[in-house]
Amino acid sequence: MSNLAPRVVQARLLRILHRAFVQARNLALRGDGQQLYELADTFELLPELMAHWDETALARIRNILAEYESGHPQSGYEYLSLLDADDTAFDANGFDVVAGHGEEMGLSQ
Repeated sequence: MSNLAPRVVQARLLRILHRAFVQARNLALRGDGQQLYELADTFELLPELMAHWDETALARIRNILAEYESGHPQSGYEYLSLLDADDTAFDANGFDVVAGHGEEMGLSQ
């Protein structure tokens, strides 16, 4: 059985994945195949890390996002800022997980 990411992290990562899909669409419309490839190469790892959460997952995700952002500083998509936003200011806007989901596995918010 998988050990899922904590609920608040799931909400943040779902928001980040949503933004990555928006960026992918925009890159495709521009015809920027190279950056689209790099975006897909970066974000394909997130679902697996979310589903097999351990004490290293958050740091690994942060490193993955930082590497992508450093290669594309003018992209306008600040994934790390979404990941590291203040909890009181974070609004999941529909990307919150179902209340109570994961509690049977000892996960907390």
